[in-house]
Amino acid sequence: MTTMRMTQTSLAFFVMAAIALPIACGKPEQPPTPPSQVPVTTAIVTLQTIPMDQTFPGIVTSPRSIVIDARVEGFLLKQEVADGSVTKPGQVIYHIDPRPFEASLAATKGSLIAAIAQRDYARKEMERNAPLVPSNAISQQSYDQLVANFETSEGQVLTAKANVVTAELNLSYCTMASPFTGVLGASKYFEGAVVGNPNSQHLNTLVQIDPLWVQFSPSATEWPNISKLMAAGPLTATLTYDGKDSITATGKVIFADNQVSTSTSTLMMRVEFTNPNLIFRPGVYSKVTLQFADQPNTLVVPSAALFAREADVYVWRVKPDNTVETVLVTVLKKFNQNLALTKGPNAGDRIVVEGLQRLKPGSKIIDVGAAKAAAPAPVATPPAAPVAQGKATAPAPK
Repeated sequence: MTTMRMTQTSLAFFVMAAIALPIACGKPEQPPTPPSQVPVTTAIVTLQTIPMDQTFPGIVTSPRSIVIDARVEGFLLKQEVADGSVTKPGQVIYHIDPRPFEASLAATKGSLIAAIAQRDYARKEMERNAPLVPSNAISQQSYDQLVANFETSEGQVLTAKANVVTAELNLSYCTMASPFTGVLGASKYFEGAVVGNPNSQHLNTLVQIDPLWVQFSPSATEWPNISKLMAAGPLTATLTYDGKDSITATGKVIFADNQVSTSTSTLMMRVEFTNPNLIFRPGVYSKVTLQFADQPNTLVVPSAALFAREADVYVWRVKPDNTVETVLVTVLKKFNQNLALTKGPNAGDRIVVEGLQRLKPGSKIIDVGAAKAAAPAPVATPPAAPVAQGKATAPAPK
């Protein structure tokens, strides 16, 4: 019995000690947050003037891209421009051995001279015998044969002239020149190769890279707004190199297709831009940002405030009694870390930006963000005066 009383006394002592310990340490516990209040952080809905630019994915293309073909068969004598070089208009790129074609041209010119001589002789024969027909000195049949000979020789002259033109063209095809400023690709054949047959026609490619186009396809629902801006004046676009936001160019919208794609419901458009450093190349992906007019008095909320329910998005609005309710929103666009809305809460409303997951309609909140902002900054304790080191200073004489 005595042992039981001692055990109860010891237990009571430890309970009293545990209760008295925080008081003895001078650190009373903070009262817990009432379970009905959910700690959150809030922000104020504002009205701002926002840039109404819009970005689309695009791909860079060249206004002119050609395949350099050998139009006559022969030996490739020389490549005047190295692969990958920039060509100028009229600059010679390839030479094919011209000697066979020079010989062919000389032969056709000789045939032309012979045909002209034969025609002139036939004309004189016809003209000389024409007066003899009325007197029956020559039969009508013989005269008709002379006329036919002249006309035949006239046709032979025309054929010989055409052969000369063909030979001149073939000779000109031995020299292949650049029709515009472009960049030469990788050659498929080199000096000494036989080119111009069906298996070796394509020698290289030449692509214009300044200026360039970038093609993009906005939705058909966006076209009326873009069309209205284009009618008001040139529409400027900013281009960003794929994955390199520091590489940009500026151009103007120059083309919109005449029909909407039935498979994608988009409309293909083009922006033309200068490429002085030749950084952009055809085939590279690019972001196309159209510069629209700024839109004033637009509702703006932080992106973190939105949450989704099925197909709709909402924000939590804080009512005057610190309870929350959902408000359906319609997003206009995203910029920086904010969202511009066309529908949602009113300007000046307080909305929840942190702690959304723990809320339900009617939940009472406590704004811990406001409490943190209102808390005074701790006062820095000035450092203690340094203690002098070295010899002790003797007291001043009295």
